[in-house]
Amino acid sequence: MISISSNSMKQTLHQYLMQYRSVFKKRSFDIFYWLIMGILCTEEVRSIQFVYDSFIKKHTDKVLNSIYYFLSYSKFPIEALTTITVSIALSLIPEKLRQNTLFITIDDTLQAKYGAKFDCYVKHFDHTKKNGTKYLNGHCFVSVVLNIPLYYQDKAKYLSIPIGYRLYSKEQNKLEMASQIIKYIMPQLEMFQVILLCDSWYSKGAILDTVKEFDNLEIVAAVRHDTAMYDLPPASTGGKGRPRKKGRKLNAREFSYSKIGEYYVAEKKVMANLFEKPIYVTVTTTDIKPFSSIRVFISSINPDEIKTINTALNTKGALNDQNEDECTSKTLTTYRMRWNIEVMFYQHKFFWSFGNYMVRNKAAIERYVNLLFVAYTFACFLPFMDKRYEKYQFKSPQLIKRAVGVQITKELIFDSFVLSFESAKIYSTIKESVQGFLNKDWVA
Repeated sequence: MISISSNSMKQTLHQYLMQYRSVFKKRSFDIFYWLIMGILCTEEVRSIQFVYDSFIKKHTDKVLNSIYYFLSYSKFPIEALTTITVSIALSLIPEKLRQNTLFITIDDTLQAKYGAKFDCYVKHFDHTKKNGTKYLNGHCFVSVVLNIPLYYQDKAKYLSIPIGYRLYSKEQNKLEMASQIIKYIMPQLEMFQVILLCDSWYSKGAILDTVKEFDNLEIVAAVRHDTAMYDLPPASTGGKGRPRKKGRKLNAREFSYSKIGEYYVAEKKVMANLFEKPIYVTVTTTDIKPFSSIRVFISSINPDEIKTINTALNTKGALNDQNEDECTSKTLTTYRMRWNIEVMFYQHKFFWSFGNYMVRNKAAIERYVNLLFVAYTFACFLPFMDKRYEKYQFKSPQLIKRAVGVQITKELIFDSFVLSFESAKIYSTIKESVQGFLNKDWVA
C-alpha cells in the first residue's frame, strides 16, 4: 500500500502528484500542481480565471494565459492520467482483499451550458426532467468509475473513484467511448475478477463485445423488459443435424416469483441473444397479476461466484452490512453498487464545481474535468495513505477537500510570513498575509 506522509500538506500533495510526473513536461507539471492545489483550496471554482485570481496569482508568478494554454494546447494524454489513477487505486487494496471482485461502473451525465460557442454543444434528451421541456442544451460526459475493496472498521467496504471522463461528440457514440476506457484499463486488472455494472442503455453493442473480449470481465446490468429469453438448449437426441442452441422462448410471467419486500422477484438461468452462453436473469415486478413496473437484470456470471470475501452490500450500494440483504438476490444486491456513480455525479456538480468550466474547445473541457477527478481521487485516497487523516475514511470527499484546503492555506500564509523576514517591507507583507487569511472565507 502506498503511504504518503509529510509534516506539510503541500509536500504531501506534491508527493502524490509526482506519480503523474511522467505525463507532463516540467513547466506543464508545475501548472498541473498549482491547478490541483487551487481546486482543492477554492471553496467554489466559479471559473479558471476565478481560481487564478483568488489563489494561483497570490502565490506564484504565473500568468493567466499559461493556464489556458496548458488546458487547450499542451499535449498530455488524459488516458495516461487514467492509467496512473488506476495504478494508485490498485496499490491501496490490502493483500487479503485482492481476491475480491472489482467493479467497474459506466454511465453518462448531462451538464447544461449557456452559450453556443462551446465545442460539442448540442441539445440532449434529459429523462430526469419531470416538468417543462425534456431537453437540455449543453454537454454530455461519459464516465467510468472503479470500485475497490478496502478495510473499514474491520470490514471490507468498497470505495468508488472516477477514473475518466470523456466529452460526447457526434463523431463517436457513448457505447464506443465507454468501451475504449474499459479496454484501456483492463490490462491493469488482469489479475482480478472484474464485473461491469451499467443500466439498460449500455448493456448492448460495443459494451457487450468488450465483455466478451476479456476472460476476467463479466457484466451485471439492467436490460430492456422485452429482451427475448429462451430455455436452455435441450439434450442432444443423437440424431442427424446440428443440435439446437436454444430451447423454447420464455415468458417472464411464467417464472416462479417470491415476495421480497415490496417486489416479487424471480431468477432463472436462460439463453438470450445477448450471449452465446447461458446467463442468469432476474425479473422484478410490483404486482404479478397486472405484471406492472417490470425490470429485468442479467448476470453473465453465476451470482454465487462473485467474490466478495467478508463483504456485503447495503441498501445504498456500498459494501457494508449484510443483515438487510440476506434474503435478496445477489444479482440485485450487486447491481445496487451502480448507484454510487450517481452519488459521485451529484458530488461533482454541487460541491466540486463540475460544470463551471469557462473554456470552449473540446480538449480543454476534457482536460479540466479530468483534472477535477485527479483532485477528487486525492481527497478519496488521502485517508488511506496518511494516518493523520484516518478519521476521514469513507467520509464525504468534500469534507476532506475542505480540511486539505484549510491546511494548505495556513502553510502558504506561514511561508509568506517567514519569507517576510528576508524583506525590508516586513510590515506590509505580514499585513497582506493576515488580510488574505481574514478574507479567505468570502473570497472562496
